[in-house]
Formats: sequence, structure tokens, C-alpha cells
Amino acid sequence: MRGEIICIGDELISGRVGEGNARYAMSRLHPLGLTVGAVVIVGDNAQDIAFALRQALGRADFVICCGGLGATDDDITARTAAEVFGLALTESQRMVANLRRCFQAMGLELRAETRKMAWLPDGAEILCATCAGFKLSGPDGRPVFFLPGVPREMRRLIDESVLPALLGRFGHDAAVLSRKLRVFGLEEAEVGLRLEGLAQGVAGASVGFYPVFPEVQVQLSVLGQDRPTMEDALDGLEGRARQLLGDHVVGGDDGLEEAVGRVLRARGLRLAVAESCTGGLIGHRLTSRPGSSDYFDRGLIVYSNQAKQELLGVTADSLERHGAVSAQCAAEMAQGARQRAAADLGLAVTGIAGPGGGSDEKPVGTVFFGLADSQGVRSQGYLFRGGRAMIKAQAAENALDWLRRYLADDAFVRGA
Repeated sequence: MRGEIICIGDELISGRVGEGNARYAMSRLHPLGLTVGAVVIVGDNAQDIAFALRQALGRADFVICCGGLGATDDDITARTAAEVFGLALTESQRMVANLRRCFQAMGLELRAETRKMAWLPDGAEILCATCAGFKLSGPDGRPVFFLPGVPREMRRLIDESVLPALLGRFGHDAAVLSRKLRVFGLEEAEVGLRLEGLAQGVAGASVGFYPVFPEVQVQLSVLGQDRPTMEDALDGLEGRARQLLGDHVVGGDDGLEEAVGRVLRARGLRLAVAESCTGGLIGHRLTSRPGSSDYFDRGLIVYSNQAKQELLGVTADSLERHGAVSAQCAAEMAQGARQRAAADLGLAVTGIAGPGGGSDEKPVGTVFFGLADSQGVRSQGYLFRGGRAMIKAQAAENALDWLRRYLADDAFVRGA
């Protein structure tokens, strides 16, 4: 079944507020085999809302409208819906009673201007006793849902009212199973080239990919009715995708910090981190996971040369001869972090995040990494592109990817 979503609000078309309701609705509809063919965003303009509604009614099996059900002058969705459907707009006494109960529960009186929310098209089916929302029947009885734009209320109605109604009407013969692969170190275009033709010959299969900086995320999906068959098809797709993308696959549904944390905990390893240009971003990502104290010992932000010397034991000679942004400094930072924390691993990063501070020899975006264990230390430089925030994000991702690669093969530290 193919649906359409209409998102309503001047705050959306002006860019003041990001649109997230359609994304949530699609994430709940897609696994049930209920696809969305179009998402339309319009402002609080009766003509635009009416045009979008008529367009959707002419081509969709179901329609979901979000926004414009409040009590202010620009909340005109109910009135416009009545005009499009050729229905009278009348005050629903049931909605008045619902509103009054909600306001009384908050110790407030229902004011006359708020009763505007109770004016609905004749025959509208009220979806909820505690928030705005109603359903109308379009041509051939196709359902048209009108939901509040407030995300918390909208999501509740999607889960409790819209999905049950759609499944009741269209059934649940088909479903979609999906898996995600997170890719780092390849451009989106390169990912597309490597995965070209992957879904060919696999019934109901689709492959999508999109940038979620600093990664490219790959979505593998199979539409079908027999779950074991779908799982087998998905296993095959994932296996081939991993082969084609190689060691650039840094995770699945979990992020790098979850994947790395799981292995550190399982192996009983303790980690110390020393950061310069990332300013604590690596430590933040690692400690954002519950239970990270099992493997994360400490993190040091060492911006100045003095801090690198005092807290990590980086030598004055190394700083003089090679500079703070160098493979030598990164190696000594990693070794110092590990030794002073008595940890199993020391991870370090030092670089130039910009916009100033670069040179011909070391341009903005130059970042060096160090990783030390009991057997030795590895350090290496990279050049990242973008503004300051982008360089920091790429550096943090790369540092975590170094950990992932080491945990997969301890010989990584002794690599080139």
C-alpha cells in the first residue's frame, strides 16, 4: 500500500524547525510493508494545504497530515479539510469534553479560544481523548489522518491509532526486514559503485545508502511474506556487501563506540585517551555508553605543549624537532597515556582543526594518531577536509576506528 504524508506549518517552510514527524511515521510504516510515496511540506496557507490534500487523495491509498490543529489563528487544518471534503465544520461536544478534562487535570479552565480545537468536519472520528487528532474517509473509504504537529503527541497517535487502523484496513501480508551497515573511509559515490547491482536477482531486495557524517550508512532491505526466506536473503545481501566494502564497514545498527566498548569489556581491557585537537570528543563518545567505566580509565585534554610534557611525558626534544602535530608526538602521547594510567591501551590524537594554524607542510586538517599497547606503539598521519567541526568529527571517528581495527587484530599496532 502506498501512502503520502503532508507536514503543515510556517515554522517548517521557514527552516526555523526541522521536520521530524514524517521521518518517524515512515520508520514505523516501512517495516509493515506500508510504503510512503511522497512527503509534502506546506505552510499555514489554506490554498496550499487544500492543493496538497487533493493531490494526495488522487493517488495515495492513505494520507497522514501533521500539524495545524492547535488553537491559534494560523491553525487552519481542520477548516481546510472540511472544505476539501465538502463537509460542514461543527463543534464536537465530545472533543469539548475531552479538552475540558485535560485542562482540569492541569488545574486550568478551558478558555473560549482553546475551544477552537473542538471544531471538526462533520463525521470526523476522534482519535484520542487527551490530544487533538481525527480521521476522515476519502474516496473509496481510504483513510485520511489529521495529527497534531507536536512530536510527542503525533508519535503516540501513529503508534496507538494510525498503525492499528491501517493494518485493520490493508492487512499485514507483507513486511520489510532491514539491516544497517556503517561505513567510514569511503565517499558516498565509491560506496555506490561498490554496491552497484547488489540487489539484482534477490526477490524484494533493495539497497540504499546515504551520508550521516562522518559515515556513509547502507540500508539493506527485503520485502516479503516468509520471514525465514527473508532472513536468508538478508544474510546473503549483508555478506556480499561486507565483502565489497571490506574493512571500511565499522559497524551495524550499533555505532563505533558501542562496538569498541563491547570488545574492550569482553577482553577485560582498560583504555586511556589523550586528546589535543579533538578536545575530549573521543572520550565523550566512549563514555556516552552506559557501563563504559568497565573499560574507560581516563581521558586527558592536552592542548598546550606544556600539558603534553607535564601530563604525558612528551619530550621537549620531540616537540622541538618534530612539532606537536607529528607522528612522534602522537606516539609519545599514546605511550604516556597508557603508562601513567597503567592501562592496557593508550590512544592519542593531535592535529590542526583550523581554520588557522596550517602551513604548506602541515595544512589545516592534518591529524596524527597514536595507539600503544604493551608490545609497542603505532602512529600515523591523515589529512581531513572540511571546517573545524568536521575535522574534529572525522578525527574522533578515525581514532575509534583505529581501536576497532586493533581489537580485531592486535598486530595493527605493529603495522605500517
